Amino acid sequence: MSAAFRYVVSDMDGTLFSPDHVISDYTRDTLKALVHKHGVTLILATGRHYADVKVIADNLKQYIWGDDNATGRAPSPANPSRAPMMYLLTSNGAIAHNAVTHELVFQTCVDPLFVEKLYHHLPDSEEVVNTNVYQQEDWICRIDWPWTLQIYKESGISYRCVPNAPPRSAEPVPSTAPSGWNRGVAVGNYDDISKVFFLSYDTDRLQSLVSDVEAIAKSCGGTPFSLTFSSFMCLDIMAEGVCKGQALRKLLEIAVSPKEGRDVVAEALEASIAFGDGLNDAEMLTEVGKGCVMGNATPKLMEQHPELEVVLPNSENGVAEKLRTVFGIPAS
Repeated sequence: MSAAFRYVVSDMDGTLFSPDHVISDYTRDTLKALVHKHGVTLILATGRHYADVKVIADNLKQYIWGDDNATGRAPSPANPSRAPMMYLLTSNGAIAHNAVTHELVFQTCVDPLFVEKLYHHLPDSEEVVNTNVYQQEDWICRIDWPWTLQIYKESGISYRCVPNAPPRSAEPVPSTAPSGWNRGVAVGNYDDISKVFFLSYDTDRLQSLVSDVEAIAKSCGGTPFSLTFSSFMCLDIMAEGVCKGQALRKLLEIAVSPKEGRDVVAEALEASIAFGDGLNDAEMLTEVGKGCVMGNATPKLMEQHPELEVVLPNSENGVAEKLRTVFGIPAS
């Protein structure tokens, strides 16, 4: 390998994605070259839902490896470093999957009682802040906002609107969803939720919700939790300790083979280059050997971590351009 990095870790929105929320051909060509010429392992780390990212990753795998290798059906190439290998960290690191086999690597869920109180915190008349949860394969929200689907064109993922979910129940209760949808939150089941998030363009309202979340946690017996802003309009709540940085470390602890007398996880982190644009990327960017902040990143991230290199914005293929420089891949 011509460069010191074996792992390329990237956020998606505002980072790997272009402003219209797709991976550009230039970036896809760059990732393909990294995999086939340098044996790099790709890790996508995002606040998005796994069901959404799985489709995007499958399309990327097909582009890089072709149909057979992308699905893991074909024999591994003679050079093992070029065998299909990619991982997905979704819900800000609450869930990890092997993107080739679709195997669940680990999952950390939010306390059900805490989720229930968060989901019902805002009044039924609320119109400015939308409460959302990711529950297994479902995205559930309280307000029907079709405009939120605009960034999910590639996967086609959609939400289920459940404005008035019933209280938590040991047994399923009649669905309250307008469509009659009858599982999960809609029937009083608040288990298996990886992330709760509030969406709003009213940033002051979102900021005020931070203290509300803390008070709700206290009312649940001091339930520990993680909180971050994945964008200026999205406040995310996960289980304690969940963040992209810790998820990356945990993934490498599982994925990297141990070697006697060596800290292979520390070595793998040092051999990683990561890219991000939001506050939810901070731990990840400081955990690796080389962290890069996008030129379009939130100013708070740049202010908090002036030691990190700022690369070109996503509108100029910042991730691809930096990787081509690091690995000596000619610009095309």
